[in-house]
Order: sequence, then structure tokens, then C-alpha cells
Amino acid sequence: MCWKKILCLVLGGFFIFSNIVCQRPAASTVTAEETVAPTSEPTATIVVETKVTEVEETEEVKTPIPTPEPTEVPTPEHTPEPTVTPVPTRVPMEGDITNCFPNYDTGVDSDYSYQSDELRIAIKKYVNPHDPDIHEVYYVADIWIRNISYFRSGFGRGQFNTGREDGEKFAIREHAILAVNGSMNNGLTIHNGEQFKKQQNLKSFTGICILYQDGSMKTFNLKRDKFNFEKEQKKGIVHAWQFGPTLVQNGQIAEEFPIKGTRHPRIMVGYYEPGHYVIVAVDGRNQKKAIGMNNYEMAQLMYELGCQEAMNFDGGTSAMMVFMGTCISNPSGVDTDGDGKAGRELADMLLFAEYDAEGNAPSLQEVDMNRIRNSSSK
Repeated sequence: MCWKKILCLVLGGFFIFSNIVCQRPAASTVTAEETVAPTSEPTATIVVETKVTEVEETEEVKTPIPTPEPTEVPTPEHTPEPTVTPVPTRVPMEGDITNCFPNYDTGVDSDYSYQSDELRIAIKKYVNPHDPDIHEVYYVADIWIRNISYFRSGFGRGQFNTGREDGEKFAIREHAILAVNGSMNNGLTIHNGEQFKKQQNLKSFTGICILYQDGSMKTFNLKRDKFNFEKEQKKGIVHAWQFGPTLVQNGQIAEEFPIKGTRHPRIMVGYYEPGHYVIVAVDGRNQKKAIGMNNYEMAQLMYELGCQEAMNFDGGTSAMMVFMGTCISNPSGVDTDGDGKAGRELADMLLFAEYDAEGNAPSLQEVDMNRIRNSSSK
């Protein structure tokens, strides 16, 4: 073969190889585009498969689960009725002073007791309660009244300035369930809304105690408190006594009293709230049985009892507490009439009974004895 034919064959093969190499990138580009843009058939297949999967999952969630039936709670054969606390009820009366009158027996642990739906009195005797070596004897009368008329004050022999009277006879005449001596009409004297004496500047009687129409009580110390009689009178004074000293004011001991003071028989009146009061009678002047109390001891006791207000009334030989016509304390002094009781005749007394607005009450013989208890009948 000649060299010209050989050259032609070489050049032709080279041309064919060049065309093949140059056409490969174009073919790759087309293939990529075809891969990115899928056909409609695969898309339809994917959608169908997805829907089938969702339907299957939805059907599994909606599959009902059986709910167990509730267990029946057994019903008791009998349901107890709620306990109703009895409350004393009656038609409201003029002079009623409290909505908190107790509906229970206040004298369960007392030595002497009177219990009704109008008046509750419980008296307890204490012997040497603070120190067995100190002969201290006193009587605490816890008193509840529903009406202001049940707390009265009376005069010896029935009228002001007509003389004095034996305490037991005095209480019986007044039909008093409980009675104690008062202020001996020293200074300001108002009994049952009527004024008999004006306030006086007396060195030994610097305390004033007032009981108002609404059942509240307030004490005044004339050595430091301003006392305006006209102002207090507008509040409705039922009783006013001038004696002293003032022991407790606004729930606190009224002043600093010397610890070592002279002890005597005493009568103290205290106030808790409208309708609720306390009276303490202290025996004294007997070194072997009862030595009495001084001002410091009185103030401490009335504070310990929880009084909001408290004042000392007439004491000494006058101090006595009478329950159902019998003196239950032991007054000091000499038994002058031979009845076994000392003490002296009294000018006035504080009286508790179921009095009406006119001051009338059943006689002690007419009192329902089921309401009465004393230490001899326990």
C-alpha cells in the first residue's frame, strides 16, 4: 500500500475519535436533566403509596378501645343527720345586749351555778391557787346576761339614803340570784339609769366604772383620764360607781402597783364583752385562813382572767358574795347578830336576777330549782 493511503486512514480515525470525545459532555447534561425532571408515572405511584400509609395510620388511631364499667359505690343503709347545736330562742326584747349568749352549761365545774336561757352564773372557789404557803381564798363569779335589765343595783332598805341593810336580807328582798356589795354610794352614783350623786373629787376614790345601755363597760382613772360626764351620759349610762383603784383598762394593767402592799378583803368587777362580766370576792384579814389581796395582786388576777376593764369596789368588812340568799364568802369582822356571819350592813349592792324593766323578778322560793347547783348538792 502506498504511503498516501496510509495517511488517509490515520487522519480519518483521528477525526472519528475526536467527534466521540467532544459529544460525551452533552450526553451527560441531557441525562442529568432527565433525572431531575421525573416522569408523571413515578409521581403518581408515590402519592398513592403515601395516601395508603396515612389511611392505615388513621384507621389504627380510630380503633375503639373498650372502656371498663365503673365500680358501683356501696350506699350506706343510713346517713346520720348533722348535729344541730341548740340555740336559745325567744322574741327579741327591749334591752337585749348580746347575740353571743352561750347555749351550753357554763357551770359544769363550778361550786355554785344558775343556768337558764336568760342568765348564766357560775361561781368557783379558789384556795391558795398561786402559792400553798400564802393563804389566799377568793370566789370567781362568771356572769352572762341576755338583757341589760338583769344587772341591777339596789339601795339598803329599798331607797337611796334610807340606811343600810344586812347583805343576805338585802339580796332576798331584791330576789337576787347573785349579789355583792357595791361602792357605798361614794361620789358619782347612778343606779338603773337614775342619778343620785354627782362626781366628787375624793382622794381615795379615783376610779369610775360605767355600765352603758348596750352592755359595754368602761373604767376611768381620775388621776390621769379625762372624764366628761355629759359626753358619757349621751351614750346611755345605766350604772355608774365611783371607787377604785382602776385595775385593768383596754385589756392591760392600768398602772404600776407596788408589789408589797397591804392586803384586805376585796370586791372586784370585770368586763369581757357586752353581756359577759366577772365579779371576784376575796376573803381576808385572817392570817390562818385568808389574808386578802393588795392592789398589785388584784390587778394581776383580773388581767389573768382576761378582763378588758376592771375596777376595785368597796372591800374590807363590806366584802361579801351572796348566792340564792346565802352568803357563800367569809366576810371579815365580828358576828354581831349571832348568825355565824361577820361583815357589816350595806348601803348598796350589785344584783343579778331575771328582772323585768320595772325591776321585778320571781322570789327565790319561786325559782326553778333545776337551774340551781351548789357545792352541797354536787
